Amino acid sequence: MVTATRTRGAPPLLNWSEDHRIEFARGVVSARHQLARLPLFDDAALAAMLDRHDRANLDVCTMGRDPAERSSWRDVPVCRHLPGHHLVEAIRQTRLWVHARHALDTDSELKPVFAAMMEQLRHLNPGWAPLRAYGGVVIASPGAQVFLHSDISETMMFQVRGSQQVFVYPPRDPWVSDRALEGVLLGESGEDLPYDPSWDAEAAGISMERGSFAAWPLHAPHRISFGSELSVTLVLEVVTQESLLKNAVLHANGLMRRAGFNPKNANTSGFGAAVKLAISRAAKSTSAIRNRRTGSEAPDMSLASTLEHA
Repeated sequence: MVTATRTRGAPPLLNWSEDHRIEFARGVVSARHQLARLPLFDDAALAAMLDRHDRANLDVCTMGRDPAERSSWRDVPVCRHLPGHHLVEAIRQTRLWVHARHALDTDSELKPVFAAMMEQLRHLNPGWAPLRAYGGVVIASPGAQVFLHSDISETMMFQVRGSQQVFVYPPRDPWVSDRALEGVLLGESGEDLPYDPSWDAEAAGISMERGSFAAWPLHAPHRISFGSELSVTLVLEVVTQESLLKNAVLHANGLMRRAGFNPKNANTSGFGAAVKLAISRAAKSTSAIRNRRTGSEAPDMSLASTLEHA
């Protein structure tokens, strides 16, 4: 198996093969990376990053131990404004999941790393053309977990400290339904999903340790169990033309369903998909206008009846 040639002048961040390229964004992919060698993720560097970070973009949550007990997931706002070194110690000593959203794409020390990650992913996967990309840093306590959920963006992870076990499930019923995704995209529900332990028989298990990379298809439900040490993960969230169109079709289907229509599928090709994209964009534009003034009209649903079977 031949490793893909790296970008000229860029560090060899990912060990990538033709098999990885074929499966990337289509299936579950795991690989090795070199980012853990960078001196940016020890306790002192993490504390400094947290002190620089906009706390409005910092999530601090705790949770129980039962992977089916979603109701135990709680925000811990009192920790959000702790000094960085105190927050890192709290993560080590308690049961917290901390996400410094946008840290990779905004922090002065991490932005060059983010740029190199994106450049190399583009180079290694010809035709992969993100429209937007964001990057965060997740710091998790020993033994913490993330409950089963489905992301609306394409997600990939680079483990730089500690370990985690990721369970990835197929992006279809019974693990996740189009109607559940419609609710998320309409803002009616969160990304969390009900969990049945029997589903683990169909899950792809990824054991991530320092230097591991993982990615999976759009909307694939997944849950995470962290290992016995403090865990640090770099998380990329990416919007591509494919994910934009898929989410727009689901968003439009949700709007149509709530207007009394019954869309039959979530196909992303053909005339029906194009019209659903227009409906989704019109609804979002209307919502943005409504935030600035009152009396806005609802999006035009006159074509919705023709799309019930589209």
